[in-house]
Amino acid sequence: MFNLIFKTTIFLSFFYINSFFIKESYANFVVISYDSFGEKDFDLNAIEKHIKILTKEKYFIIPISNIINLLDNSKNLPDYSVGITISSNNKQVIKDIWPIFSKASLNFTLFIDPLVINTFNNNMSWSDIITLKNNGVDIGIRSSSKNISNDINIYIKNLNIRPMYYIYRQGIWSEKELKILNKHNIEIAFTENSGPISATMDKYKLPRFNISGKFTDTQRLETVLGTLPLEITNILPSGNTINHNPPLYGFTLINEKQIPQCYTNNKDKAEVLLVSNNRIEVRTTKFLGQKARINCVSKDINNRLLWYGSLYWVSK
Repeated sequence: MFNLIFKTTIFLSFFYINSFFIKESYANFVVISYDSFGEKDFDLNAIEKHIKILTKEKYFIIPISNIINLLDNSKNLPDYSVGITISSNNKQVIKDIWPIFSKASLNFTLFIDPLVINTFNNNMSWSDIITLKNNGVDIGIRSSSKNISNDINIYIKNLNIRPMYYIYRQGIWSEKELKILNKHNIEIAFTENSGPISATMDKYKLPRFNISGKFTDTQRLETVLGTLPLEITNILPSGNTINHNPPLYGFTLINEKQIPQCYTNNKDKAEVLLVSNNRIEVRTTKFLGQKARINCVSKDINNRLLWYGSLYWVSK
């Protein structure tokens, strides 16, 4: 209890005096995600180990609604700010997961598929979702370009509120979804890109770190919790699809000293070329699957890990 009060006091104090702080990075907000939309349950032992880390005094677990303040530059956030999301329709969420996080006083946002709530024995009911909502759990939507409008309507009908948060079912944004999200005043949306959130990012193309399944290692968790954004601009390709394979991928560094190393889901290290003072071109091998993932990392002057991740469809 003392730790919770202490951290809350520090968090509130930060907002009162944030105008006196100048940070090298534009932001420091890491979103971690537990994802499970199949029949496989979450690993409760791994979650218990994660909670021991997340409840350390250095981390500030705050609602993802604070990302909105970050993106419009209305408030700074304390260092090591972390948001927790859970993406699942499984009854295990209300039976096991929610009690574990509630006991540890850790808030999270739950993303559901509205169309499948109340279906199948292992899925939650709308009564379950309302119980979670009434106990402080924010509820978001996970959907696709085909079902998004219908899912939003189902959500509103059952919860009597409009959704604020969205996750792309395929992990990659589409132009159709962007237009519908804007039409329905969705606040923020998450892709499957890895990386911390920067105040310069598009509110509908936000990254998050998956820490479930094969990514539950506690050392990896502590690594991603300490990341800062690798600040870049002029990213090419700018769309959601790679039309040339291997791609002509590149970006401009805000800080020319933070030359990164880049890695792909081809399980190899990419070649990084410095073509001008701060322009980076990344050369990869041909991507063989449907998606191309490129993660670029560097270090800042304090040896903190800087990270930027990209995810594209691969054109056939």
